[in-house]
Amino acid sequence: MLQAIIMRCITSVVLFIAFTLLSSTSNSRLAAPSLTTTDSINNGLRLEELEKVLIDRKSTQFVLGRSQQGRNIEAFFFPGISGKRALVIGGMHGSELSSIEVARELLRQVSQGDSTFYSVIIIPSLFPDNAELAQRNFFRIGGVENIGRYSYPGAVDPNRQMPTPGHGFDEEDRLDHAGRKIENENSLLLDLIGQYRPERIVNLHAIRVTTNAGVFADPRTDHNGIALGYASDSSLAITIASSVQKNGGYIPGNHLNKKPTALYYKDPAPVEAGAYQKRNYTGSVLPGKRGGGVSLGTWASTAVCDQQDPSKNRDAIRIITMEFPGSKRPVDHKKELQPFYQRQVEIYATALKTVFLGNYFTEVSAN
Repeated sequence: MLQAIIMRCITSVVLFIAFTLLSSTSNSRLAAPSLTTTDSINNGLRLEELEKVLIDRKSTQFVLGRSQQGRNIEAFFFPGISGKRALVIGGMHGSELSSIEVARELLRQVSQGDSTFYSVIIIPSLFPDNAELAQRNFFRIGGVENIGRYSYPGAVDPNRQMPTPGHGFDEEDRLDHAGRKIENENSLLLDLIGQYRPERIVNLHAIRVTTNAGVFADPRTDHNGIALGYASDSSLAITIASSVQKNGGYIPGNHLNKKPTALYYKDPAPVEAGAYQKRNYTGSVLPGKRGGGVSLGTWASTAVCDQQDPSKNRDAIRIITMEFPGSKRPVDHKKELQPFYQRQVEIYATALKTVFLGNYFTEVSAN
C-alpha cells in the first residue's frame, strides 16, 4: 500500500513538471525553427527566405549574416495583427551595451506576451564584435575612450556609413555618401531594410550625458529633402517618452514637464511641410571626418527615388532614436544601483512594445 502511494505521488510530480514545460513551450512565440542554412549564415539572409518568413507569419529566429570576425548577427521575427512592419535595432554602437539590454528585454516581452499591432524584426546586437570588445572592458564602459564604438582604429562611426539620402543602397559598390566602404554589418542591415521594407524603425542607443536621455524622431522628407510634416513623428516619440516617464523611467531629454520635444539636441530644427529640411552631417568631430556622414536616421527618413532601379523606391521611413541613460548594463553598475537600472531597461522596453509596436500614429503610404 505504501509503495503504491509513493508511486502515485511520483507520477503526479512527473506529470506536473511535464505540464509546466509543455505550457512554457506552447506560450513561447519562438517555436518556429530558425533559418540557419549555410548560405544564409555566410552570405546574409536570402530574399526568398525572408519572404517565406513573412508569408508564413510564424515567430522565427534567423541569422542575418556573419560579423567581420565571424559571429552570428541574430534576428527575430514576430508577426503582428496588422500588415504593418517595424524594425528594432540594438547595438549599432557596440560600446552602448545598455541598448542591447533594452533590445533583449523587448525580445523577451514580445516573445512571451500577446501579439503586437506591428509585425517586427528585432536585431539585438548589430555589431556583436564591437559589443564583445566592450564587454571585455566592462570597467571602462561609458568612458571617453568609447571602447567598442568603432570596429577598428581609424574606422568610421557605424552610424555615419549610410548611402546618400534619396538614393537606394547599391549592393554592388556598397559605398556610403562620402564614398567610403560600408561595413559588412551595416550592409546586411541595409539589405534587410530593402527586402523587409519596414514602415517604422527604432534605433536603440545610449548616451553618456544622462540628462540628454530620451526618445527622438527624425523629420521625414521626400527624396529631394522637402519636409513632409513633423507632427506625427514628434507625437510618436513624445508618446513613447511619456510612457517611460509614467512608469517611473528616467527620461529628462524630452523635457516632458516643461515644453515636450522630440528633437535631438544636436539636430537642426524641423521645418514646415513643403520647406527644405536641413540635416546634421557632422556627427562627432574625429580625425579624417570619420565621425561625420549620413546617419541611419537621415537616410531612412528620406524617401528613395531611384530612376535607374525603381525597385528600390520607397516612402520615407518613420525612424525613432532612443537614447538610454548611460551605456552600462545593469550588472556593470554598483550593486545598490543594479535594481534601478534593471527597472529602467524594463520600462524602456515596455514603452517600445506598447507604443512603438502598438496602434499609434500608423503610417499612410504616399502612393
